Amino acid sequence: MEIAYPKKEKSEAEIQAILWYFLRKQKVDARLQVVSNKLRLDIVCFKDKQAICIIECKAWSRSYSLVRQYRLNNTRQLQRYRLLFGLPVLICGRVNEITEVQNEVLALIHS
Repeated sequence: MEIAYPKKEKSEAEIQAILWYFLRKQKVDARLQVVSNKLRLDIVCFKDKQAICIIECKAWSRSYSLVRQYRLNNTRQLQRYRLLFGLPVLICGRVNEITEVQNEVLALIHS
């Protein structure tokens, strides 16, 4: 049986992995696939073992409007995370947003 080559430029898992790598290079305590309250959070960043933000990764590599719309409309998932955990929820929907999200995390750590 043949395995078809993926159609998406980068999968959600690849975006998570790349972002996690760059956060770790900056000495950020970032953990992948953190389970809390029966939810699996893509990335959680910690400072002194206290969660400071949640990062939700999406695989919208080509459509900036989807990422923007997702952020602006505060979907149920984002609202649920904010209400349940009381933390900022950052979205990384494209590979070229990784630096922006990384800078947001660093600002939270140093605030």
